[in-house]
Parts: sequence; structure tokens; C-alpha cells
Amino acid sequence: MGFTKHYRTADATCRAQAHHSWLDQLGLPVPALLARHPRSLEFHHVPGRHVTPNDVPATARLLGAAHAAAYRTCLHKAHLSRPFRLSGIGWLEAFTTSRIDRVRRHLAQGNVPGPAFTAEEAARVLSSAADEPAAFYKDANLRNFLITQTGLVVIDFDDLTLAPFGYDLAKLILTTAMTHGPLPPRLTSAALDAYNQAAKIPCNPDRLRDWLEVHHILTSPYLGRNGYTHSWHTLRPPETRPQ
Repeated sequence: MGFTKHYRTADATCRAQAHHSWLDQLGLPVPALLARHPRSLEFHHVPGRHVTPNDVPATARLLGAAHAAAYRTCLHKAHLSRPFRLSGIGWLEAFTTSRIDRVRRHLAQGNVPGPAFTAEEAARVLSSAADEPAAFYKDANLRNFLITQTGLVVIDFDDLTLAPFGYDLAKLILTTAMTHGPLPPRLTSAALDAYNQAAKIPCNPDRLRDWLEVHHILTSPYLGRNGYTHSWHTLRPPETRPQ
């Protein structure tokens, strides 16, 4: 039995197929591709459930291992401020410019409740990552992983970009909290430790907080949709809340 994912264009279908292939090469558990059509891909159906808070450390470890593999095999040559071409896969979008434009737009439109950063502060944080080692961002929201009888499986291969280490981990933590409510500090610490042990290039707690706040800005427009019922500005640790 298969699951068919539809895409708006043939180019988007090709990109998703290439991304699926690359993540498979990195050792991420992905569903088998059964068939490609002009605007859809058919995958093997994988029964499972989405990630819950208790699954976050194991998911973080898987993500860290994939980021380490990507850096070791090719992304050590990448610079986060420039697109990077993966042989046989295509271009990975740069990390900085498009995100700076988006955070400025969201903050200017008033879409973000209780932001910790102004637009200029967020732009500086994003720009400051330009020279950090490159990993990738695959939108690690909790619904893009399945817990199966044999372990974790990664789904959704639509978009990949360059990103610093820890950035996709922050998306996992933030979307889990936005879905399930406040996470115990020990759980966030356990997830960061598991990620760092696997990634080898550590993300420190302060940098993780930076990325959580950037994701708060970028994810706030989806509050009330896709299962996001809690806003990060009510979830962030009290000591990090803006006065």
C-alpha cells in the first residue's frame, strides 16, 4: 500500500525526490519511494504516530546524526550566506537573506505575539550565524517524523535549506511545545545533550534560545492551525521573557 504526495509543479516534484534521495544517503530512515509521476511521488505507507514530548530526545539524536553526516560528507564546504550546490541533488538555499526578510515582514505586520527580538535584533542574530558550520534545515516540526514499531521515520522532503547546527533542533522543540504545551526544562536539556552528542559540533543553550525565538517569529502566523494551539511567548522560560 502506498501514500501519494502531490506537488504544485513538476520542478517541486523533482526537488522532493532529490531531497528524499539525499536524506536516505545520509542514513535518515525514510519511506521507500515506489513511483514518481509528473506532479506526485508515491511512497511506501508507513504506519505510525507523530512525535510526542517524550520522543523529543531520540528525535533530536537522529537529527544530530544526520547533520553530522551532512557536514562530514559535503556541507563542510558550504557557507551559510550563500547557496550551496549538492552534486546530483541541486541547490540548497542560503540561510540568512530570505529569513531576515521574512522576520522583518512578520514583525512589521504585527503577526508575532510577545517577540523577544526587534526586527533589527533578529536580523543581527541571523547574520551572526553566517560563518558557523553548516548543517541543513528540513522543517523538523514534530509532524514530519513518525514513531513506528521499528523506530523513527522521517517524512516530508519538500524543502531543504542550509542552516547552522541547532536550528532545526529548535524547530522540533518549539513545534512540540506549541502542540503539547510547556516542556519541562529537563526535557529540553536532554534533547540538546542528545543532539550535541550525535552532531559533534555543539549548539550551546544560548544559541538554541536564539533559534527558538527566530522560529517563534516565523511560526507564529500558523498559530491556531496545524495543531499549534500554544504560543511560544507563553511557553518560553520566564527568565528569558522580554520585560
